[in-house]
Amino acid sequence: MTKKHSILTAALASVLTLQFIIAEPVSVFGAGSSSAGTSAAASITAGTSHAEAVYKASLPLLLSPNKLPEAISYLNANMYGVGTYRATMMTLMLENVQKTALPAWDDKFYNSAVQRKLIDIYEPGDSLAQLADKTKNVNLSLMLRRAAACGYKLETAEGSFFPVIDYDAYRKYKLYVTGDIRDYISIMAVESNFPSSKDNGLVIAWTEVASRALAQESFLSAYPRSNRLGIVKQLYRMYETDTFYGLNNTPLFHYDNLEMDLEAQKAYGAILAKSTGKSAYLEKLDGFMKLAKEHDYKLTDEIELYRRQAAPPQE
Repeated sequence: MTKKHSILTAALASVLTLQFIIAEPVSVFGAGSSSAGTSAAASITAGTSHAEAVYKASLPLLLSPNKLPEAISYLNANMYGVGTYRATMMTLMLENVQKTALPAWDDKFYNSAVQRKLIDIYEPGDSLAQLADKTKNVNLSLMLRRAAACGYKLETAEGSFFPVIDYDAYRKYKLYVTGDIRDYISIMAVESNFPSSKDNGLVIAWTEVASRALAQESFLSAYPRSNRLGIVKQLYRMYETDTFYGLNNTPLFHYDNLEMDLEAQKAYGAILAKSTGKSAYLEKLDGFMKLAKEHDYKLTDEIELYRRQAAPPQE
């Protein structure tokens, strides 16, 4: 299991409540409304009633892990007509129920017999649907198709197979939700499509590590009251740690000669050279790189102290 998968699993174990502020609607009609105004008001009321009915019909589906396929189909068909507030609620509730159901799916996938069967048929890039087509085991095929219908995709790490939420499928909801959740979907879709690490090593470039940290930092600054603030904070903390330490199998400073990875030197230097605006992350990185240059890019006690203060390693 990857570090990111462990972090997200821990973060998602406590399902977040939905926190929104609903503004009182402002009347568009004057004191002496005409019949046309009355007709318009009636039309608005009817539209609101319909949107509310659509939203309420989604609740039994969105509150049951056993009805995830039906919930996803319902949202895909009706999200456009409920307004921003309700669309955001429905999107977050869908994610919540997927998180709630994920541990049970993990147990199914981590079954040793299932793992062996998947090893026998898996080829890099295979999706759940492709594996379902490949296997001759009816029960395994049904399980894989059900996982896909519930909104999960296959991930592999350390020789194991496990499901993760397919956030790329959420992109279709970005037209209808609030700005913070739109940006949250973008952040999570990147994580879903291109995991940052596998087998305790980075599988993305150092430039991408910094880019993701900056995107998460921007989210935290722009949406301090977002319902998904906590999850993005944990992601940001992970990427901040990766920036200054790397991972066990991709250390920032090589174990043998304690020299800083050359690609990381180039990547961080390029990012700092073209950076504009205020960023606490970039300020830490700038101080780190200046100190590293003074020490010929070799790990010293001074550099170790700096990074431990700038980004204390996670336990």
